[in-house]
Amino acid sequence: MEHAYHLPPDSPLHDALRYCWQLERQAAARAHETIIPKGLVEVIFNLNDQEPVTARIDARAFQLPRCFLSGFHSVPVQTWMPRRHTLFGMVLNPTAAVSLFRLGAADFVNQCLDLTLVHAPLLELWEQLMAPASFAERVTLVQRWLLPRRPALTAQERLLNQYLSSPAAPALTVPALADQLCYSPRHLSRRLQALTGMNAEQTLLYQKYRQAIELMHRPELSLTEIAHACQFTDQAHFSKTFRSFAHLAPREYRRRKSHLPGHLFADVM
Repeated sequence: MEHAYHLPPDSPLHDALRYCWQLERQAAARAHETIIPKGLVEVIFNLNDQEPVTARIDARAFQLPRCFLSGFHSVPVQTWMPRRHTLFGMVLNPTAAVSLFRLGAADFVNQCLDLTLVHAPLLELWEQLMAPASFAERVTLVQRWLLPRRPALTAQERLLNQYLSSPAAPALTVPALADQLCYSPRHLSRRLQALTGMNAEQTLLYQKYRQAIELMHRPELSLTEIAHACQFTDQAHFSKTFRSFAHLAPREYRRRKSHLPGHLFADVM
């Protein structure tokens, strides 16, 4: 069962928190999940107190922490879920996440950073979320926790969040994007490196890739039409870029995709 709650625009937390989600699973078999890079900054609470959730990024295998930060990954994350598990997530605006936890992208990109080690109050919040509760009650708990801690963002930071949260935004050159966000090209590249682990040119390409993921869930569009809509130079450029992040070809992703963009599932015994 899946739940999602998107914050209304007039929420006092709107600058920090985009939405909350919850995934609950009870099945006869364990599940192998592949999560390709999605360009989200998430605080994820692993609410399993019996069986561990194992994961792998590249060649590194580990157990998911109780509470971890996940960011602008450039490689897939593999997880092996127990038959029964619950995950609860907060999707944050990128600049808010960096300000809230005083971390840079290098601290959480392509890894699942144990946030309880760097921000101790999250351990108490994890314990509260572990108590029997509905999704709505958990949403209330995290909003209550976040409200006094929410960072004050500048107008530039809000514009930057809007761009990074909208993969369907028009493809721009670095100078054009810098002008739109009121940065110099050099300063923009530094800001993006701190938030995403990528420079400005790499971020522009990443945003095209993210838009392609969303469009591949529209069956009426061909891969050629998707490549054109995302403004790749040609089909070969689209395929090469997609494979570099997702580690599989666009056609294979489309064949294996689930109802959740960026998530591929398979049962294992």
